[in-house]
Amino acid sequence: MAAIAQVATWRVRDGRLQEFLATVAAAKKIHERLGAKIRVWQSAFGGEAMSIAYVAEHSGWEAFGLFGAKLEADPEWQKLWAKALENPTADLLQNSVVAEAPGL
Repeated sequence: MAAIAQVATWRVRDGRLQEFLATVAAAKKIHERLGAKIRVWQSAFGGEAMSIAYVAEHSGWEAFGLFGAKLEADPEWQKLWAKALENPTADLLQNSVVAEAPGL
């Protein structure tokens, strides 16, 4: 079964890195509790240098769907996301869902 990943790439606002990382740490705990494997990457150069990629990995489409349903209903996530939207610490550059290439 092909792995599925959600990739959100963020540009942190000036002087807000520590706040952003605190929100990322809280989101990671919630997302892992709901079944995703989380990885956080920071671009070193190329493309959008110093951007942060937040990657939620799932074992397949079924796991991806179940995660989405649980996330939508999770009060802890709803509270965290609402708070993040009130005073954003970063700007979303790109959001995508990728699937592992078949046969590789």
